[in-house]
Amino acid sequence: MSNYIVIDKESNLIVKVITSYIKLRETAKYRMVRVSEAILAKYYKRARLKSRNGTLVDAGELANVSPAFLELLQVRS
Repeated sequence: MSNYIVIDKESNLIVKVITSYIKLRETAKYRMVRVSEAILAKYYKRARLKSRNGTLVDAGELANVSPAFLELLQVRS
């Protein structure tokens, strides 16, 4: 199974995490980025902090703390 971070293209916010056997495709509204467990751990750490004030994690914020995630974003840009 693969883990995907779903990013809203307009806002650049991470809206959810999906685990799937099927390769997910990008839609007009959302970008799907396949990520490792290590990247997910960094995302969940930031999501816990953000959820205290009711906001979502920005993809750029995660890229700042995870060079591997930044690389994944640049591959398809």
